[in-house]
Amino acid sequence: MMKIFFAITISILLIMSGCTKEIPDQPLANNSPKTFLWLFPDSTIAEGHSRQHVRWWGEDADGFIVGYLFASGKFTPSDLQSHALDTLTWRWRTTNDSVIAFPLLTKRDTFEIVVRAVDNTFGLGLPDDALIRFVPAGAVPGVYTGAPFWDKNEDGQLDSVDQLLPNLWSAMDAKGATLGMPVLNQPPSVVFAQNPNDPSFVMQQPDTTFTAATFSWVGSDPDGDQTISSYDIVLNDTSNHSNYFTVPGNIKLVTLLAPRSRTNDIHGVQSVAADVWTGTFATNRRLIGSLPNLQLDTLNRFFIRARDVAGDASKFIRMPSDTTQKWFVKNPRGKLLIISDYITGDRVQALSFYKTVFPRVGFPEFEVIDIARGLTAQQKSDSKIGRLVPPFLDPAFIYTLQLFDIVFWYTDQFPSLAVAQVPLFQYLHDASHRGKVIFSTTFATSSDPRGAITDFSPLDSVSSVFLGNTRSFPTLGDTRVPGGFQLVPDSSDPSNIYPPLVFGNLDNPQLNQTIYSVFLRSIYKRADSKYVFHIQQDSRSPVRYTYLATLNDFRSVASISTMSWACGTSGTVFHSSDGGTTWTMQTTGTTGSLEAIQFMDESTGWSVGDNGVIIQTQDGGATWANRSVVTTENLLGVAFTSTTNGIIVGTNGLFIRTINAGQGWSSVGFHTNKNLHAVKFVDQQNGIVVGDSGLVVKTTDGGTTWRSIATLTGQKLFSVAYASSMNLLAVGSAIVNGDATIIKSIDGGDSWIQAASGTNVELHSIFADNTNAWACGAGGIVVRSLDGGNTWASSSTGVGQNLTGVSFSTPAQGIVVATGGVILKTSDGGSLWSLKPDGNINVGVIDGFGIDGKRSFLFLGLPLHYLDGAGGTVVPFLQHVIHDEFGG
Repeated sequence: MMKIFFAITISILLIMSGCTKEIPDQPLANNSPKTFLWLFPDSTIAEGHSRQHVRWWGEDADGFIVGYLFASGKFTPSDLQSHALDTLTWRWRTTNDSVIAFPLLTKRDTFEIVVRAVDNTFGLGLPDDALIRFVPAGAVPGVYTGAPFWDKNEDGQLDSVDQLLPNLWSAMDAKGATLGMPVLNQPPSVVFAQNPNDPSFVMQQPDTTFTAATFSWVGSDPDGDQTISSYDIVLNDTSNHSNYFTVPGNIKLVTLLAPRSRTNDIHGVQSVAADVWTGTFATNRRLIGSLPNLQLDTLNRFFIRARDVAGDASKFIRMPSDTTQKWFVKNPRGKLLIISDYITGDRVQALSFYKTVFPRVGFPEFEVIDIARGLTAQQKSDSKIGRLVPPFLDPAFIYTLQLFDIVFWYTDQFPSLAVAQVPLFQYLHDASHRGKVIFSTTFATSSDPRGAITDFSPLDSVSSVFLGNTRSFPTLGDTRVPGGFQLVPDSSDPSNIYPPLVFGNLDNPQLNQTIYSVFLRSIYKRADSKYVFHIQQDSRSPVRYTYLATLNDFRSVASISTMSWACGTSGTVFHSSDGGTTWTMQTTGTTGSLEAIQFMDESTGWSVGDNGVIIQTQDGGATWANRSVVTTENLLGVAFTSTTNGIIVGTNGLFIRTINAGQGWSSVGFHTNKNLHAVKFVDQQNGIVVGDSGLVVKTTDGGTTWRSIATLTGQKLFSVAYASSMNLLAVGSAIVNGDATIIKSIDGGDSWIQAASGTNVELHSIFADNTNAWACGAGGIVVRSLDGGNTWASSSTGVGQNLTGVSFSTPAQGIVVATGGVILKTSDGGSLWSLKPDGNINVGVIDGFGIDGKRSFLFLGLPLHYLDGAGGTVVPFLQHVIHDEFGG
């Protein structure tokens, strides 16, 4: 025990004696750290790769290392003297190794690396790669007396955004470690660009092109891709250096183009120079020179190699890459290009028809591209591209189209819209070559979801109604058009009537026994275009080709004077400005079902629907604003009494109010768990809500407070209408084995009595004026009252759909909407109803006049080769379009 005590005592004395050497008023001076450098592998004698792996570290006798100042480059011996190190540009590093690439301008060179260790007395954390300067650019090192600084904006000067680093002088190794590195340049390499959607495939030319082809590549260099200075491109013969063309190293895509002015008079296998273009039509394209030795009407090969700043070059690569592939360059003939986008069973007959017809129109020479070659119908519907379509639609396919003055493009029911979308738009609008297009197509069972057709054609939209299903009457049509049916020319311009077209034989329709299988859709022209054809009205019974606005179910209709709006499923809103004769679809911005619609005047309207959807328009429906609320309930009724005040009702007792035009909504102080189906106001104060189980709720203060009114029915009430301020009518579901529900009030809604409906089906909607009332419901039923709702009589509509909304603008003019996109119109107060719209199924549109006073694009929504197989009507039609309209 004594030995242990003695040892502890001696230790304490030693510690105490050591502490007396360093007291607070006599601190030890900080020792500068030391820096070390090491190259992987450990050699600076042999020439190495120009990309080197270097490691460094520091040692500090009285602390620890917090970071390093790093500089590298081509320095002179004087740059590495101690007094000159402060003029170098330094980067802050917390790591202690790096792979460094040295940009070689020669085959061999020597570069230096300088590193300074910084110890913990620096006391400041800097981000990696921060730029550190000891002397501002242009200052004299021996004269400048300021502190080092972090050059945050890297402008070389000390300014207000930068940060001074006064502790850096004493915290760093003033001398640092320097390493000279002899390096040898490595040659670059180049490969052709890969398909970004499938890297296993190279972006290669089709096996046959005209005198326009695009090539793209990717260059790399072990010394850094930025050291690639240029590319040498050659056609066919790399042994002749006069064939070489040098492309700057920042360019990775070129298009070779031999214009028609250079090739028209050449026959047989001959060589011409190809213009070299960079960029695409979507970006800035420019001509950078010409490449000789493009061989016409024979096989060609494209070669490319990369060259770096040190003068080293890669090996040439070629396209096609081997003898199993080919690239045939065809010298184009004629001004017309026929694009076959057609793979159905009659494809041979179709192409033969066009090859026969166009010489009779004045085109003895023309070219054909089959862009659907190698595709199945499923692949076409999935937007796959055929073997003869270049992978670079922009620019290769656009330049190809520009080799011709007119393009005739015909398709089956799966048009290659992804191929047509950008090239046809540019072909028509590029100022250097404004082309002319005839586009003949038919449609599949689905419409164009990408809107590609409207991008390049003179169409505003395509009907969503597929005239090819078998719904109940009115039948929307099928895919069989009888021989003898005509395309009737538009007659809006009597001085410019097109020759008629006919399925089969115009001169002798009795001989037409063929039934033509086509997918019909009505097309809608752009504002600056005009209709040129519609299919003839169908006189058969039942009518097979009835034009309907949509297949979506309508739920509600509102009318103001000659203006009407109908809403329904899938966010559908259709508008008529001519009393319901014709209808156009409006864009609502929602896909939810819209259950009710109200218009206060010809501009201001509201529509509500499922899952809290509320939309508002202030321009007649041209645009709709979203005013939706967050709820899982469906909104079923809407009524605004002014531009700011409105009530909305819905499922499970949803009952909300706004006083600021829909910017905010609050619950109404009336609560129920029943579905509320409709709300109506007769003025700004008095309103009624109806719902399930015969529920009627009334307000007399503009919707602030509400009270329940007893009725004599327990049936669902779907709709309510004011005939006057005191007279009201409401309709609803049918009593089992009894009449449909119609109840009436003559005291402003305070009491109600049952009225005889005259029908035993459910009634969905009611409209009333001072004398007349109309209600519609299931199975196409419409009932009418001429005595304010006391007695009712039914009228026949001739349709079997469920009628969901009714509105009258005058006692004679009325509209009813229904499921299946049905719209009915009456002009005699409801005695007779006609299916609306009964307009034409438009199948042909031509664009407006261009800057040259001519038109440039005709769209035909039918296969042209079905229209008079003998060519008797097609030839005059093409002559009129090409020579009169296009000026060809």
